[in-house]
Amino acid sequence: MLTLPLVTPRLQLRDFCASDQAAYRQLRLGSAFGQHYAAHELSPDFSDALLQQFIAQQQATPRRAWQLAITLADGGTLIGSVGLRYTSLAGEAQFGIELNEAYWGQGYAREAGTALLHAGFNPLGLHRVEADTHAANLPAQRLATGLGFVPSRQDGDRHILALALDLPGVLSERKLLGAQARLNRHAGYWQLSTAAQPDFYFGNLLLPDLAPLQRDVWEARFDTAFAGHAGVQHRTLLWAMEDEDCAARYQPWLDAGYQYQETIALLLTRDSLQPSPLPTGYTLRPLASDDDWQQWATLLAASRDPGHNEASYRRFLGGLQQRYLQLEHSGHGHVWGVFAGGQLQASAGLFTWQALGRFQMVATAPGARRLGLASGLISALAEWGLARVPRLVIVADAHYHAIDLYRKLGFVNASREASLCWWPRHKEPA
Repeated sequence: MLTLPLVTPRLQLRDFCASDQAAYRQLRLGSAFGQHYAAHELSPDFSDALLQQFIAQQQATPRRAWQLAITLADGGTLIGSVGLRYTSLAGEAQFGIELNEAYWGQGYAREAGTALLHAGFNPLGLHRVEADTHAANLPAQRLATGLGFVPSRQDGDRHILALALDLPGVLSERKLLGAQARLNRHAGYWQLSTAAQPDFYFGNLLLPDLAPLQRDVWEARFDTAFAGHAGVQHRTLLWAMEDEDCAARYQPWLDAGYQYQETIALLLTRDSLQPSPLPTGYTLRPLASDDDWQQWATLLAASRDPGHNEASYRRFLGGLQQRYLQLEHSGHGHVWGVFAGGQLQASAGLFTWQALGRFQMVATAPGARRLGLASGLISALAEWGLARVPRLVIVADAHYHAIDLYRKLGFVNASREASLCWWPRHKEPA
């Protein structure tokens, strides 16, 4: 939920109240203001009905709409309203703004819109916002463009623009990160940051709208965006893959020590699941004891990239464990293990929210591979997850052999994502 008022250098955004009636009527009376409205929509009675609707929204449980009064921080004068309204789709909302024409051209609309959109993505957790404008309302479209919206579709004489982050892998990871993650929009890219876990590469990254090609430009953007974020010693960029994406395009990055990776986000539904039983002689259960978690950390540390120092990687896993335990405590899921004689042989996490679940850190001990443990583990967790949510997401290296395993279980491609990551490499002593 939003904590109000939202405060900017020049404005306060607050809930409306009955005493705003006269000022709200007045701000909607200008001839330029009403250029794209029907005449009856500018009448005092219509304005009064809107105000009552805005006030009624405040009482809904859970609240689904926030039409906030835009007031000057100096004096409290009401100069407009700005709003977000949930749609029927989880994580999506509609955006609207109106401003007294006496205050046009001074940056107030952009300041108010930026503040509410930031609040919509954090803490409301939105990932898509649409702005519906009249096709002839060019100032409104310019404002939306300045806020980061891009043209989406036409609907008669309506011009629909969208501000969206449509990457299933990133969106599900963001849910895992919870309220500690912050999503900020910049010109041409998103920034995801997680101050509580600065060493998590994919919790602290930039998400370019287009494939990044100029290394110096994007390194400067990353360093500026994460200036003051203590503990962030890496650089990570992730974007929706284009058909021509391949490592060869990023040779200058690779020469500078970056790792290029292509991943696929795959979706599973109840209708597509092809169950696979766990082999006999193994026990499947959530990790519970300190010994379970120590075995989990050892299993994952053994499969780390050789460029990662083991001690620092285990510290990262310690932060991951705490996050998973918090999610478990909140009822979102578990990290499960497949055991034989008390020894952890395979492990994976699955956590769910609303209409989506996300698998995490699938790993199998080297001596237990090709025994069907991973298939049985993922299948059993999928049964558990799909009893709670309609869709499950798993993200895997596009060239990883387990992709075939996931597809045999019924997973289908949802998106292809590419990333570049640089971190201080660990070198073993000679």
